[in-house]
Amino acid sequence: MKLKSYVCILLACCLSWAAVDVASQEREAQPQPALVTPREEMSKILDQLVDIAEAHPGDKNLEVRKTEMRKVIEPKFDFQQMSQLSLGSQWSSLSAQDRAEFVKVFSDLLAKTYLSKISVVTRGMVRISGDRVRENRALVRTMVTFKGDEFPLDYKLVNRGGEWKVYDVIIENIGLVVNYRNEFAGIIRKEKFDGLMKRLREKLAKPEESK
Repeated sequence: MKLKSYVCILLACCLSWAAVDVASQEREAQPQPALVTPREEMSKILDQLVDIAEAHPGDKNLEVRKTEMRKVIEPKFDFQQMSQLSLGSQWSSLSAQDRAEFVKVFSDLLAKTYLSKISVVTRGMVRISGDRVRENRALVRTMVTFKGDEFPLDYKLVNRGGEWKVYDVIIENIGLVVNYRNEFAGIIRKEKFDGLMKRLREKLAKPEESK
C-alpha cells in the first residue's frame, strides 16, 4: 500500500513538472515586445553600412569594406533560418554535421551576394519606402538609387526574443531564400546533397564580376 502511494506521489510530481515545462515553452514561443520597430532596426543597420562605406571608399578598399559590413550584418541576419528555409523539406533529412556545414557555406554565399549589392552604398542612396508588421513578422521596403536607376531592395524580419532579425532579402522583387530553394531542390534531385555542397563551394570561390 505504501509503495502504491509512493508511485502515485511520484507520478503527480512528474506531471506537475511537465505542465510547468510546457507552460514555460509556450511563453517562450510567444513573441516578446521588441525594443525598436523593424523600420528603426533596418534604418540603424543601413546607417552603419553607409558609415563603413564612407570610412573605406573606393575600389582599393572593397574587401576591407565588405569585411566590416559583414560584421554588421552577422548578428542581424538570421542565417540559420535562411539556410533552413532554403532547403525546405530536405533540411530534416540532414545530419547535424551536414546542417552545420551547410549553414556555414550558405551563410558565406548569402553574405557575398548581399554585400555585392550594398558595398557601393552612399548616403542618400537607400531610402526606406514603407513597412508592414504582422505579429512577430515584418517587411521593410527600401528603394535603392544607383547610376540613375532605381530598384527595390526589401527585407523580411522576424522577432526573436524581442530583437528583429532579417531572414530574407528581396532583391528587385526576387527573394533570395525562395530563389535558392527552387534552385537547390533541382540540384539535390539530380546530384544529392553532396553535389549541392560541391556547387556552393565552387560558387563561393568564384571571383565576382566587375561592375
